[in-house]
Amino acid sequence: MGQFITVEELPRYAPGQLMLDSSAVGKTDFRLRVFRYAPSDILVPPSENFLIVVYREGTTSMNRRVTGAWKQDHVGRGVTTLLTRAEPSHWRWSNDLEVSHFYISPSLMTKTASEAFDRDSGSVELHDLLRIEDPVLTWIGDRMVQEVSEGGPGGRLCYDALALQASVHILRKYASVEFKLPCPQGRFRPAHARLIEDYVEQNISRNITLDELANICNCSPVQFARKFQVHYGMRPHAYVLRRKVERARQHLRKDRLALKEIALLSGFSDQSHLNRIFRRHMNVTPAEYRKNCVS
Repeated sequence: MGQFITVEELPRYAPGQLMLDSSAVGKTDFRLRVFRYAPSDILVPPSENFLIVVYREGTTSMNRRVTGAWKQDHVGRGVTTLLTRAEPSHWRWSNDLEVSHFYISPSLMTKTASEAFDRDSGSVELHDLLRIEDPVLTWIGDRMVQEVSEGGPGGRLCYDALALQASVHILRKYASVEFKLPCPQGRFRPAHARLIEDYVEQNISRNITLDELANICNCSPVQFARKFQVHYGMRPHAYVLRRKVERARQHLRKDRLALKEIALLSGFSDQSHLNRIFRRHMNVTPAEYRKNCVS
C-alpha cells in the first residue's frame, strides 16, 4: 500500500457488501459505489480521493473522528457526510446502513474549480462535515444509482453530467479553494514564442497536449491558453492544426508518398482525418492540391 489508499483498497478497512459500482459506466475520477454495512468500528487510513457519503437506507447514531475530538450526530436518508482527502478517520455506528460513496479525484476537483471560477486553482480541500442535509446531493446520488443499475442509451453522458453537477455544487458550498497567482498577461516573450513554435514543429507527427505546451512557459494550461490567444489570435489547438496542414502541404508538393503516409507524418490520425481538416483549411482535398502543384 502506498501513502494513500485507493478506492479498491477501502473495503479492506471498511468492509461491507458492495451493491453497485459505476466503473463500467462513468469516469474513473468520479466513481460511485453503493455499500450495505453492518454496525462497525473502523479505522480508515488517508485516502487519495475526496469521499462523499450519501445515506440511502437505515438510521443510526454516527461517531467520527478525523482530527481532534470525536463528532457525533444522527444520520439517515437525506443526510450527507463529507471527508477531505489525505486524512485518517475513525468511524463508529450501531445500526445497519446502506450508503452511496462518491470518490472524487483531486485532479478533477482542481480542474473543475478552475473552470467554474475562471481562475487557476492550486488546491482544493473539503470542509470536515459529519452531517449536512442537502437535497441536491441526495437527488444526484439517486439519479446516478439509477443510471448505473438500469443503463440505457446515453448512460455515460448522463453519468458524467451528474458528476460535473455534483462537483460544482460541492465546490460552491463545501470546499476551500486556493488559487494560483496569475502569470503576467499579454503576449509571450519572444524567446518563449520561439520555444513554442519549435516544439510544435518538432512534435507535429504526434498528438501535442495543452499541458506540454504550458510547461514550456511554466504556465498553467488555463493561463497558457489565454496568453496564446492574445499572442497568436487563435486557440492552441487551432494553431497546431494549421501547422499540421502546412506540414502536409510540404509533403504533397515535394514527395510522392501515399496520402495515408503523409497523414501520419503530419500528425493526423488517418487519411480521412487529413482529408477533412485539409479541405476545411484549403478548400481542396489533398489529392486535388497535389494535382494542382504538378500541373
